[in-house]
Amino acid sequence: MAEILGQKAKLLLDTKSVLGEGPVWDFQKLLLYWVDIEGYKLHQYNPSTEKINHWVFKEMIGAAVPKKNGQLLLAMEKGLASFDPGSKELTKHGVLENSNPNIRFNDGKVGPKGNFWVGTMDKNCAPNAGNFYHISQNFEVTKKIPNTSVSNGLAWSSDNKTLYYIDSPSFKFQTFDFNIENNTITNEKTVINVPEEFGSPDGMSIDEEGMLWVAHWGGNCIRRWNPKTGEILLKIDVDAPHVTSCCFGGPDLKTLYITTARSGLSESQLKKFPLSGGLFTYQTKVKGTPINYF
Repeated sequence: MAEILGQKAKLLLDTKSVLGEGPVWDFQKLLLYWVDIEGYKLHQYNPSTEKINHWVFKEMIGAAVPKKNGQLLLAMEKGLASFDPGSKELTKHGVLENSNPNIRFNDGKVGPKGNFWVGTMDKNCAPNAGNFYHISQNFEVTKKIPNTSVSNGLAWSSDNKTLYYIDSPSFKFQTFDFNIENNTITNEKTVINVPEEFGSPDGMSIDEEGMLWVAHWGGNCIRRWNPKTGEILLKIDVDAPHVTSCCFGGPDLKTLYITTARSGLSESQLKKFPLSGGLFTYQTKVKGTPINYF
């Protein structure tokens, strides 16, 4: 597999996040949101003013996604909640409530019908301790994949017929046939096996050509994969070993925002990679796809 080399992400914000994750571009407000899961923070960045906001919570946030009403849906450690960045009001929904101190939510996204998809995991990454859920707009919960380990990357094909899914420790990309009418996933297949030396596949985004941009934890990079052929089309180096996720943003959806983590790095690694935990960017030639709102 020949990798297209020589591409490098630039540091945008040296936030020193413990576990930066889940960047999401609100294309209506032209704002970027991302979370620091182990730092209990939600971040907001406005590229036009270069203004940064963040809010600190009392529990971990695994994912934050924009809602149609301007608020954000948060997958918090103890259950789902809505947050209003303007009033700072947090409203708990009493949905997917969790009292197990070893379990938290991880990556989540809104699917093609405006429903929320999110996984749980063990805080110490114990295998098969999590589940992958679908939450409808009226907060009905369906368990979609039981006994997952670290639910991560999610993407839907442009025809809404395929769900791409990553359970990081498996080192593979899975696909499911997706039925948009009833939100069912069937016919699970492995389309790519990732070599372990590449770093574990983490969060991902899909571009308008249907290619997958995948963060590699322990791999210092983002790779652009062709899910049909398994070919690597591009490698973007990042000055941080633990690259966690990416999303397309900017008015033209050609700015790739990349989150990274300090969690799990030794002191010598942090000396070598002091920008770990920062937010990076890379200007792409291809457009990303806009998000769905909950």
